[in-house]
Amino acid sequence: MTAGSGTEKTAPIIGSKERRRKESDRRMLRAAVALIGKHGTAGASLADIGIAAGYSRGLPVQRFGTKLSLLETVIDTIQDRFMRQVERRIDGRTGCEALAERIRIQMEAVRDMPDSAIALYHLIVDSTGTVPELKPRIAELHAVYRDNLRAYLMQARKMGELRKDVDIEQNVRAISGAISGICIQALVSGDTRKLGEDAEFVADLFIDRMMEPGSAKAKPKAGRGVRGKATPQRAAR
Repeated sequence: MTAGSGTEKTAPIIGSKERRRKESDRRMLRAAVALIGKHGTAGASLADIGIAAGYSRGLPVQRFGTKLSLLETVIDTIQDRFMRQVERRIDGRTGCEALAERIRIQMEAVRDMPDSAIALYHLIVDSTGTVPELKPRIAELHAVYRDNLRAYLMQARKMGELRKDVDIEQNVRAISGAISGICIQALVSGDTRKLGEDAEFVADLFIDRMMEPGSAKAKPKAGRGVRGKATPQRAAR
């Protein structure tokens, strides 16, 4: 290929267009999160999202097609970002230790990114009323989060950390419900600052209750955990 060929000249332009497209999509999704958080799904029209992102009223339609598709993309983005954070922070932890960190991650995410959390809860609520078409996608989201919690509990059972009478499915429901309930209360009150402390409480409450008496992990720990993370305190049985 010669230095003056058309292919070599157009490659950077294609790359530049792709970057601009990705950036405009990110800006529209951020605008959607902000508008949904403030006004719910009903108050976040495609036209308003385009204008809030700094583009035309019609660009969201060109990119996403329908409002439902855009809303589902918002959920996809929030879920993907959260699961990447889970993967990064679990980083070698297993069983009950991984479960405790997983609880912290979700509650700290609400503390640190309340706008995304508020938008997601709007989407969850609206899927049961004004936007029933979202219900399958919200059910999938809940299933992914519960499957993640269940995986750590199953791992803890294989490691011999759990009492034999522990009902894993019941605990998955209870842990998920406790996280959601406390986070929603914090968002409604407008004060999410204590969600980190609340996460430690929830982790201690459930894990101490489930642990096999005499388990090494059930004994009190002091100091810091793996890679500088705080280690939950466990009461010896």
